[in-house]
Amino acid sequence: MNRQIARIDLRLPDRWCGWRPGEGLRAARQAAADLASGPVAENRLRSALEAIDRAVLAQNSRHVRVGAWVPDGSGDVAAGLACELLAEAPDGPDAAEAYLGRVQRKIYRSRRTATRVTYHTAGLREVAAGRAVVTLRSHGVVRHEVIWTVFPPGSVEAVELRFDTRSTPRYQDVMDEAELIGERLGVALTGGPVAPSPHLLA
Repeated sequence: MNRQIARIDLRLPDRWCGWRPGEGLRAARQAAADLASGPVAENRLRSALEAIDRAVLAQNSRHVRVGAWVPDGSGDVAAGLACELLAEAPDGPDAAEAYLGRVQRKIYRSRRTATRVTYHTAGLREVAAGRAVVTLRSHGVVRHEVIWTVFPPGSVEAVELRFDTRSTPRYQDVMDEAELIGERLGVALTGGPVAPSPHLLA
């Protein structure tokens, strides 16, 4: 149970672009050419992606991938994605349940007291990469998040996929996109590929 994550395979759907933190300028140029319609939309998209990249770098975390969803040719970014390795996550066969317990306590507190972050719900999912805790939360009324925290069996680390949007009407769409990406997630551990989750084999 002490293996680390060696590689993450983030399979993004159409109308998404992804890059490694710090490579936002190159990714922005390519995405503007592929996803935007016209010079105004291209400039808008380039500026947005460069800003996302800077924001992720400023967090000084273990982010390994960054992404953005551009649903149409307007160049407007509907959602961002930050993929991070969590080194201090629970481990063991019940890691996902332990983590879910932490989140549920935050949900309880946010419903009893006024907090800056409102936790809506959290639950367990089974995906090919392991068990996942899916959390929905909002920062006031201006920013909404879908967080997939995936625990590959046999690893001391977890993968967090944090999707965020500032569009309330798009929140359900972001949930759907996040589910598709979470289900497609591939993880390889040191010493070989991740073993299938025992819960999927039951």
